[in-house]
Amino acid sequence: MKRRNIITLLMLAAALTSCGKSGKVTATESKTSVTTTVAEAVTTTAESQSTTATTTETTSKGSADNSNEQESTAANNNSESIGIDRETAVSNVKELAGSGAKIVSVTEGTSLEGFKCWVVVVEPVTTENGPDTVTYYSGYQFCYPDNRVQTDGQQNPMMNFIGNYSNGSNKMFVSCTGMDQASIVVTWSDNVADTSVWTMSGNVTATDEAVTVTYNNCTKESVSYAGDGSNISNTINYTDGSGTIVFKSADNKAYWYDSQEYASGGVPFTYCNE
Repeated sequence: MKRRNIITLLMLAAALTSCGKSGKVTATESKTSVTTTVAEAVTTTAESQSTTATTTETTSKGSADNSNEQESTAANNNSESIGIDRETAVSNVKELAGSGAKIVSVTEGTSLEGFKCWVVVVEPVTTENGPDTVTYYSGYQFCYPDNRVQTDGQQNPMMNFIGNYSNGSNKMFVSCTGMDQASIVVTWSDNVADTSVWTMSGNVTATDEAVTVTYNNCTKESVSYAGDGSNISNTINYTDGSGTIVFKSADNKAYWYDSQEYASGGVPFTYCNE
């Protein structure tokens, strides 16, 4: 009987020990399961945030690209409708106004003839005894200053006609001198070996239709060149040539009337920006 009780007690103790071990394992497994679940949740949240950030960045970049594309398209459309882009228009103006001229504004507009162009306002290199600003019209195959005669008396009427003119391969170069005079050089080549050069200056008068330069001090020089382009000779033909050059805003042309050269009909030169 005593031995049976001892065996019973041993069996009871073994049972209790087994239950205790069983409880510890369950607790550990539970803790591990919870930890794993939390880690997975954190990982899932981080992945979600990363995906959201990537989506936001992509959307932002897409919006910026679309904006840049729209601006580029607008600029291209402007250039296509006018014929030249903004940078080329400004470059053409600087060739006439001088590299030191300050660009005040560049806008789309129309020339005096009604052609679409870039309207460029510049501050001249020097404004002493002249206008504070000059307006240029720069478009496809043309670039010139506003040719309308100023009525405020604040500038030389020739200011709006300065620049280069051409008659085929023959050229005329016009610049202002003071408030009421202009200097003009004409080059005329009948062939590559011989060129005639006329240099003159005179007083400027203006009407609503035209500006006229009257001169009596024209010097004509004949220049000859060798086949390699080197100068062979320079001959002064005369120094007292006289005549007039009439600049008309209506057609942007200069008409040269010279007594010595029998140009009584007026030799036309067209404004250009070459």
